[in-house]
Amino acid sequence: MLEMRGITKRFPGVLALDRAELSVNGGEIHSVIGQNGAGKSTMMKILAGMYAADEGTIALDGKVVSFRHPREALQKGIVTVYQELSLLTNLTVAENMFLGREPGGRIVMDNRAMLRKSREILDRLGIEDIDAAERVIDLPLARRQLVEIAKALSRDLKVIVLDEPTAALTNDDTEHLFRILNRVRETGTSVIFITHRLREVLAHCDRGTVLRNGRTVAAVDVRKVTEKELIEAMIGEAVELFYRSGWSPRAERSSEPVVEVRDLTVGSRVRGVSFELYAGEIVGMTGLLGAGQNELARSFFGIEPDVAGAVFRKGERITIRSPEDAIEHGICLLTENRKEEGLILAMSLKENITLPSLRSFRAGRYLPLLNARREREAAARLIDKVGITARSASAKMSTLSGGNQQKAIVARWLLRNLDVLLFIEPTRGIDVGAKAEIYRMLGELAAEGKAIMVVSTDHNEVIGICDRIFVMFKGRLTKVVPHAEASEELLLAEIQGWRSHAEG
Repeated sequence: MLEMRGITKRFPGVLALDRAELSVNGGEIHSVIGQNGAGKSTMMKILAGMYAADEGTIALDGKVVSFRHPREALQKGIVTVYQELSLLTNLTVAENMFLGREPGGRIVMDNRAMLRKSREILDRLGIEDIDAAERVIDLPLARRQLVEIAKALSRDLKVIVLDEPTAALTNDDTEHLFRILNRVRETGTSVIFITHRLREVLAHCDRGTVLRNGRTVAAVDVRKVTEKELIEAMIGEAVELFYRSGWSPRAERSSEPVVEVRDLTVGSRVRGVSFELYAGEIVGMTGLLGAGQNELARSFFGIEPDVAGAVFRKGERITIRSPEDAIEHGICLLTENRKEEGLILAMSLKENITLPSLRSFRAGRYLPLLNARREREAAARLIDKVGITARSASAKMSTLSGGNQQKAIVARWLLRNLDVLLFIEPTRGIDVGAKAEIYRMLGELAAEGKAIMVVSTDHNEVIGICDRIFVMFKGRLTKVVPHAEASEELLLAEIQGWRSHAEG
């Protein structure tokens, strides 16, 4: 169905694609795999008509094509659904699906026909819980993602490109999406699927193309490769040290916990949770979505309402009513919504790192001026410490990759020298190379004596990096699993409320 041969693309100072290749069969789900910066986005933008290749050819159904504008790619049956949704939230689902090609005459739209056609498309795709007459603003993010995909599939397609389509979806929504995609490929349409979640690739895709540093390094039959082999192809080296290697069994911990929690309750979502955190350990918190682990972590930072219970810091009871209180007690939070809650994307890397610490850079005790040199030096030191890759400290935060954005938030709190670090989904939306760097950094911080809690729904992640794993079920802490006893089977049983085999 689609062949891209010898695709080369240069930007000033950067060779983004170097004779890259991609071959996609009709009626298959084909994954394009690679780290951030591997060339995936550039290649897809060339296919979509957003960029022109410097060299190489594109063939569709055996015929060489070229696109000077995204409209030309659409006319040839190539549609791309980007991670940043393009829906107009003030319009209905139906109006979004047929935007720019509304049924009716030149003067009056046929709204009834538009609603009917939209409902037919949604029914055909098995999307039964979305009303075509409903405004998009009233839909949750996961449903908006399905509307965006349904909008693309309402066209006469040969190839649909999905860029991180499951990033905002629950497990159930993800399974629903793949049921839709299986129906799509039965029509002969090719699906190009881009994700950092390799398990989705292995579970649902037919073949894959691996890019590294702008080159195609492997074309694989997904049914015949392992996750380990895919990771090694992506990063170009073995993965034995991918996860953490040093552990902190209870015997090696200090006798006094850094944080002690007693009967913590957050509204109706978290009930009667008690535990301790020790210096130098990484504790995992996992459970099904909605089990209360996110609310529990956010309550430590003073951003959850209706919190009750007792929190002790080095044996002394403390009260946390706001982020300012949390910071004063040495506690920081890295949320799962880094772009909305953790960063100011229009500001520079340096400014994002130093923002909570500006008082320490005053030129004088009573002068409302900053010592710019000291601020720059401090930011540069932290950028180097956590391994942020950026053009310079003055680069806009919006230009950094997801992994580097996450490390910038860590640098921010290290500058304040806080010693209780709470991470919610720290590697969501970042590639395996950046994941390895995050894991290495967490291990180093634990070795320095930081107490770290990682809230994650990725079982391999919590097993691979955590000394202990707390399991949440329906708002309660139901199980504490030491690293030596942890397995994916045990965690799956516990998060769904089943008793582990060990307990009968």
